[in-house]
Order: sequence, then C-alpha cells, then structure tokens
Amino acid sequence: MNFFPAAVALARKDLRLFFRDRTGMLLGFLLPISLVTIFGYLMGLMSGDGGSSPMAQASIWVADEDQSESSQAFVALLRESPMLRVRPRLLEDGTLQDEPYDAATLRQRVIDGDTDLALIVGNGFADAIAHSELAPLTLVRDPGRQMESQLARIGVVQALGELTEGRVFTSMMAKQMRDAGTPEVMIQGMEQVSQDQYQMFQGVMQGEGLVATEDHAPPERDEDVSYAQAQAVGGIAVMMVLFGLTAAATTLLRERDEGTMRRLLSLPMPPGSILLGKALSTMVVGMIQIMLLFAVGEVLFGIGIWRDPLTLFVLMLSTVAAASAFGLLIASWAKTPKQAEGMSTLIILVMSCLGGSWFPLQMLDLPAAIEVAMRMTINHWSVSGFQDLFWKAQSLGDSGIQASVGVLWLFALLASLLAHRLFRRNYLGRA
Repeated sequence: MNFFPAAVALARKDLRLFFRDRTGMLLGFLLPISLVTIFGYLMGLMSGDGGSSPMAQASIWVADEDQSESSQAFVALLRESPMLRVRPRLLEDGTLQDEPYDAATLRQRVIDGDTDLALIVGNGFADAIAHSELAPLTLVRDPGRQMESQLARIGVVQALGELTEGRVFTSMMAKQMRDAGTPEVMIQGMEQVSQDQYQMFQGVMQGEGLVATEDHAPPERDEDVSYAQAQAVGGIAVMMVLFGLTAAATTLLRERDEGTMRRLLSLPMPPGSILLGKALSTMVVGMIQIMLLFAVGEVLFGIGIWRDPLTLFVLMLSTVAAASAFGLLIASWAKTPKQAEGMSTLIILVMSCLGGSWFPLQMLDLPAAIEVAMRMTINHWSVSGFQDLFWKAQSLGDSGIQASVGVLWLFALLASLLAHRLFRRNYLGRA
C-alpha cells in the first residue's frame, strides 16, 4: 500500500471511531459552544458605555499640534494617569521610544485599524486655557472600543482639571447652558431648568463637551459588534480546538496500549503514514469544530465570519494544523495517557492565558518578558489573525494576517518534525 492512500485509509478509520461515540462527540461540541456563548455575552456587557470599573489601561496615541508649554504640561499629566498608556512612550531619559505621528497620520491609522484611540491637541490649546475657554481636543476612535474610549475621556478630564485648577469645568458649564438654550434674562419652568442642570452636571462628570469625538470603523464590520465579543469568540474557539485535537491525537497511546499499534506496524506501509493519518483525521475534526464555533458566534453576535471566506478558511486551516501538530507532539512524547492529559492541559491553559484566549492582553501594559512569552503561543497568533479578520476587516493580503498564518505553519512544521522524531524513538524503538 502506498504512503498517501494508506494515510487516507487510516484517517477514515479514525473518523469512523470518532463519530461512533455520539455522546462524546456532542459533549466535545456543546462544551465550547457554551463557553463561547457565556464569554461572548460577558465581554459584550463589560465593553458597553458606562460599564463597570476599569480592568486595564487604555492605550492612546497623542499628537500635540500646539507644541506650547501648556500642551506639553497637559500631555505630561496624561502620562501620569493610571487609566492611560500614552503613546509615543517616554523613556526615563526623556526621549521617545516610539516614532511620533502627526494628527493626519494618526487619524488615518485609526481609519485603517492600526490604532484604536488617538487624541489630537489642536492649535490654540494654550490660548484657550489662558482665556478659560474650551480647549481644541479631538478624540479619534474606533466606536467599538467603548470601554477604552471611556477610560480615555476620564483621563483627559482629570488632566484638564489639574492643568486649569478646575476652571475648565466652569467654561464647559457655561457652554452647555448656552447650547441647551437656557434663557439669559428670565428663567421659565424652574423644574425643567433644574433637570437640565442635573443632566449638564452628569455631562461634566463624563467629559461631554470637553473633547470632540470622531468615529472611524471599517464599513464591512457590523457597528453592534464589540472588540471584546470578537476576541471572546476567537479566543475560546482556539482554546477548545487545542483541547479537542490534543485529545484526539493522544489516541495513539490507547492504540499502543491495546495492541492496535503493533498490528498497524505489521502492515506493508511506511510507519510515517500512521502519524500522517492521525494528523489528517484530527484536522478534519478540528475544521468541523472551529467552523461550528464560529457559526454559533455569527448567529449570536454577528461577528462577520462570511465577509471573506478565503481568509477565514486559511486562518482556520492554519490554526487546526498547528493544534494538530501540538497534539501529536504531546502524544509522541508522553509515556502514558495520564502524562499526556496532565501535560497538555497545563500547556494549553498557560498558552490560552498568555495568548489572549481568555481576555484581550492588548489592553494591558505587559512586561517585555511576558510580551515575548505571549508571542511564542499558538493562541496569540491565531487569535490575532481572527481579530484582524473579524474586527479590523483585513484580508489575506494584509501583513498582519500573513504574519499570523506564517507563524502558525512554522509552528506546525517544527512540532511535526519533533513529533516524528519522538514517535520513532518511543513507538518504533529507533533513534
């Protein structure tokens, strides 16, 4: 029997065994669906306007067009805010770590999806502050990043309050009263006026009127989709595919213990066909699982999985290939099923935590060592690719998705080569 036909025949055998256990198959699909549903709704609630207390900092780029002492002092106060991570970053020696951008470039970066939040400090900022007028500030944002933009507004309000010693709030109240049409001579309807004043006070606390807002989002993305929802669907799907395919791949251990492996090795086919057949069967199962999870995410949250079917297929195939290779690596290394179960669970949970499957690590100010560890996980590259597709509406021609696909296939190749070597040593008794 030739190499590839033998592998296909073995894959068919594994698929028949998989679908024969209907209870196990249903549990394998229903568990991740439940997790996607719960996490999606929780992330959607957390990212809404006026949400709960902040869990992280908002990363915001600042362009200072005024370049005055007042504007520079304002930016310095922004950097001190515990709610903000101001870019470009400032090193201890006072130099900038990142390349600064002008206002036009920052606005375009938000439109292109490369930056989520940008604050433009306009010309005339110092004059406005000196004359107790409203300062020319514009927050350019992706409207789906509600929680981060709310953190940015609060940070801006606090910085302005410190810079002007509270005078800016008086100016804003006067503007709010004029915009609301409050009578200049006679106040009629005292009850209505009191209500307007209360609403204006609420606006002051939220920073309304202090900062102009520009919203830019990809036209292909549904405006009701939040960043956290898209992150939750992709993240949980990748984590559950890792668990599912690792469990499927470790059937190699059961086949060895039950004597099936000896019978397979006695057949007239290359031993490598066993690994390839196992990889093919697990990849078929993985494609079914991840497609079902994304279909559920589309039905529940409208994340837009059908916008670019080719890019979606390539990302899913790349993820499944990397996850399948990881499962085969664990199965080839482990001496017992207990070893495989314990090691795979530990590694998958760590990768899921570091790689962004549980929550968007992009919102956190991570140490350099954690950043490196994050980029060494399957989850990071897979979830980043799906976020580029679902959230940024990018396609296969964009560099971000190309990087994710390339790293996933590199991982699949390296893990497959190592798995083949361990399989020869632990199953065939060859060096």
